[in-house]
Amino acid sequence: MLNKTTFACNECDLLIEIHDIKEGEEATCPRCGHHVLQRKHDSVKRSIAISSAGLVLFFPAIYLPIMAIQAAGMKSSASLIQAISSLWQSDLVFVALSILVFCVIAPFIKLIVALTVNVSLLQNRTHLGWLKPLFKWYHKMDTWEMLEVFMLGILISIIKLKDMAELSFDTGIICFIFFMLSQLFLKLSLDKQLIWQRLHDGK
Repeated sequence: MLNKTTFACNECDLLIEIHDIKEGEEATCPRCGHHVLQRKHDSVKRSIAISSAGLVLFFPAIYLPIMAIQAAGMKSSASLIQAISSLWQSDLVFVALSILVFCVIAPFIKLIVALTVNVSLLQNRTHLGWLKPLFKWYHKMDTWEMLEVFMLGILISIIKLKDMAELSFDTGIICFIFFMLSQLFLKLSLDKQLIWQRLHDGK
């Protein structure tokens, strides 16, 4: 017998019983046609690959220099961690902590959780009781991660400083951009509904 689950349409609130659907398929509301459920193609393996790549890029992205500034014969460069340290030493503690949480800790936890949960799904170890609370942390961190805001700050700094000093980009900016993209691609590949269903069924 096919498993079926009841979903509520986000558009018209119609309750719909949906049977298991295959990868790449989607279910729509029969009343309003709104998208209700979609099974993303090869979600588990793609999420493992993307989260692994993000973890590889994590340390270069935060420790390698992002941008160098040369003015009055002096040149200085800074990484994300150095920027946080400088803000802390300048008594901008709240700003330093905000960047640390939103641009370092939250993205790192997201990648670790996504990798752990998807590897467990791949190995059919969804019966483990700690996976559910662990995946809840992914949802919390998903709203806290703001790498794009820091990237926007870098772009604003470039615009403001380009006429005042000579700017050059270091390897860190490339790693940071790809690290940010890994977070975006993870959101696109991760099938949250599939994960919750597998964790609920315990199989």
